[in-house]
Amino acid sequence: MAKPKDDSKDRTTTLVLDQETINRELQKAKEQPACLILIRGTPQGHRFFITEDQMTIGRDPSADLCIADQSISRKHARVTRTEYGVTLEDLGSSNGTSVNGKKLEPGNVVTLAKEDLIKLGNSIVKYLPAGEIEIIFYGNLNQAANTDPMTKCFNKGYFLEAIEAEFKRAKALSTPLSLIFMDLDHFKKVNDTYGHDGGDYVLKEFSNFVRSLAVIQQKDIFARYGGEEFCLLLPSTVIQDAEKTAELLRGKIQGHSFNYEGKRIPVTSSLGVSELRSDMENASDLIKSADKALYESKTGGRNRVTVSRG
Repeated sequence: MAKPKDDSKDRTTTLVLDQETINRELQKAKEQPACLILIRGTPQGHRFFITEDQMTIGRDPSADLCIADQSISRKHARVTRTEYGVTLEDLGSSNGTSVNGKKLEPGNVVTLAKEDLIKLGNSIVKYLPAGEIEIIFYGNLNQAANTDPMTKCFNKGYFLEAIEAEFKRAKALSTPLSLIFMDLDHFKKVNDTYGHDGGDYVLKEFSNFVRSLAVIQQKDIFARYGGEEFCLLLPSTVIQDAEKTAELLRGKIQGHSFNYEGKRIPVTSSLGVSELRSDMENASDLIKSADKALYESKTGGRNRVTVSRG
């Protein structure tokens, strides 16, 4: 006799959010400024918040809303906040600007409405007015795509996109940019001694601890580069300050209690520091410089900071 079909796998799971969570999300949405969400382009889902009365959109790193797309002009368009909402105008771009398929002529100004689709070169952004709950939704999606699932810090993909953008911006504006690479010392020994669960605990605790330190500023980008290797990108930071940050991190990590199943795991780190130099042509040069300094710290005895001198 045939067994009755188990259709449990075909059923749709209903998600029930408690009222407190809903209210919290709604309150967060009310606090969000108007924004443009990149729905075709890189990084997809990125939110560009309109926080000033006038903001330029373009591929130039000095643009207020910078989109890395060669089909977009350096200064492509401009958004303006008015008492009636947000307006958009083209700035004489090479490939034009269109709203919902209608091309804007230079000098023409259009007031944007919710969910208007704006085509800038090959990229498309969607406009959302201030206070829309959808702004939070896109933010959550973007965060999930850019976050390392284990440590909850940024992942390597996001870091590589960020350093490309920050490198171009620093070059264009002649501002400093520093990078710290850090590696957990003898991490294989941690896995061999405490098992992979113990190793995972150290990675999670390390990430949480570093993010909790006051030395990490909102503009800084802390990411897991791979395995037990992490990086900290420091925009508008000279190498002397980056070295101080690295030394502070090294000392704090060494002194932190990593307690796993009642046992304290000794954890130290090796760090390499580099800065943007005039001879560097792209972001990978900055990464290689910091990685080389990190290698010198590891071969020089570990639990130390090495600064790249060029």
